[in-house]
Amino acid sequence: MKLFEDVLGMRKTRRKEKDGKLTMVWLDGGIQLVAAPEDSTAGRGHHLGLVVDDLSAALAKLKAVPGVHGIEGKPEKWVQLPDGLTLEMFQANEGAIDAALGNKLK
Repeated sequence: MKLFEDVLGMRKTRRKEKDGKLTMVWLDGGIQLVAAPEDSTAGRGHHLGLVVDDLSAALAKLKAVPGVHGIEGKPEKWVQLPDGLTLEMFQANEGAIDAALGNKLK
């Protein structure tokens, strides 16, 4: 979670706990992160795609985080986080993110 906030600049909008344990977090743009089950192979998604304003800068910040690395055989825009989640990063078209953020309130 800290990576999404500190490195990618996303804001947490909601969180859900069960028995004192964090189970879900929602981020700007409606992204929902769900805690992995005890059996980490059960129901785990393949990857999460994110659109960013500056692809090169986002990749540099991500790869500077200990445990984050590129994925062999995949283009540079693919990285794996320490918990095993795979991200596919996309360069936004000019104004796309601002337009999406402005439209989410309408």
